[in-house]
Amino acid sequence: MREREQKFYLKCTSCGEEIDTFDKWFQHGQRCPECGDNKADVIYTDKMARIDDLLHDKDPYFSGLWRYFDYLPLNSKENIVSCGEGIVPIDRWRFLEKFAEENHGIKLKVFAHRHDDNFATGTFKDLAGSMIASVLKENGIKTYVTASTGNVGVAYARYLAAADITLYAFIPSNASHAQEAEIGCFGQKVFRVNGDYQAAKEMALEFSRKNNMLLAAGNFDPMRIESKKTMVYEWLRLMLDFPTVYIQALSGGTGPLGIAKACRELESMKLFKKMPRFILTQTDKCSPMADAWAEAKKKGFPKGWEKSYPIYHDPETIIPTLATGYPKTYPSVSKLVLESGGEINDFPEEDTIPITRLVAYESAVRIGPAAAIAVGGFFRSLSDGLLKEGDIVIINVGEGIRRAPGFMAKLIYSTTHVDSIGQCTLMDREKYRKKLWDDILK
Repeated sequence: MREREQKFYLKCTSCGEEIDTFDKWFQHGQRCPECGDNKADVIYTDKMARIDDLLHDKDPYFSGLWRYFDYLPLNSKENIVSCGEGIVPIDRWRFLEKFAEENHGIKLKVFAHRHDDNFATGTFKDLAGSMIASVLKENGIKTYVTASTGNVGVAYARYLAAADITLYAFIPSNASHAQEAEIGCFGQKVFRVNGDYQAAKEMALEFSRKNNMLLAAGNFDPMRIESKKTMVYEWLRLMLDFPTVYIQALSGGTGPLGIAKACRELESMKLFKKMPRFILTQTDKCSPMADAWAEAKKKGFPKGWEKSYPIYHDPETIIPTLATGYPKTYPSVSKLVLESGGEINDFPEEDTIPITRLVAYESAVRIGPAAAIAVGGFFRSLSDGLLKEGDIVIINVGEGIRRAPGFMAKLIYSTTHVDSIGQCTLMDREKYRKKLWDDILK
């Protein structure tokens, strides 16, 4: 490879073509100028040896996404657009450990990566929002177009507004009004499409071409993948043991793609034994990847299995942030899951209510509906025998309850309507706890 002065370059994962700058990548429609593929890795000219110093610095105020500036695709710190994203705790959830031991006879450790604590918008999409706003700012981009089911659009709206970049967000008809309002309140333009998420994507593409604007590149966007890889760095920095299992609610799948990228980068440094097993859980109301995986698994993963998946139009779900009915990333995400020894499954959407109540009671953390699907993935994985003695499980709490006020209203549980003080009864907290757990066990 020829000598370079710049910090990084992009390399097409299909043909190996090297693209020197993001400016060239943008000019070619975020595709390889040689073969036209839309997947590229960011390669750093400075090897990863110096990351060890960053991982051993325990200063809690020097953490999050941009502590890893040397290994992120930005040339100047002056272009960083940040709201402290990634400065979130990793909590140990012993109540889930106790459940696993008492009900399934296995001892494991369970941690929650608390992205609900991200300051800007309360989701792990804040990582991508910061990265994309910073890179666009550095490359002089003033307008950006995206399709979003909600959380991505809000994060982009927040960060791009801070960078004085105009966002045009196309949302599907089932996107929540709260998400719509929040995107708009940052001074960004929202278009609600009379159709599902795929229809929003198609209209966003047409709009970007008509107006010669840069379109968000989706789940394979190297900017998004680079932002998500920093989760692995934080595990190495904050945890005594590297996770053996990673559980996430699955919509598009950028999270596991980013984690795999980080593991490949760090493989030679022997900082961990192996990449975690990916257990990715979809809502049962929109589960094309889980359904495709189950069919392939039943057939023994025959040749070409990853290319076969259903497409669900207009899914009826109360969790629109997970409503990706056309899973174009399935070929890549599913192969990654198989490689890791993991699983793609689904979880009943109706059970997210009791899970959210339980988590709030036991941990004082108010998770959103997508995060409840991830916790549901933990319970299902226990039932299906996917978790093993000694596993170290990390659950991506990808959003907090403030993302879904309509969902929060469904959590009303212990209210007693009264006309007089005589109707006010005392609460037995142990009976209340038992009721919460009984609701889960049902």
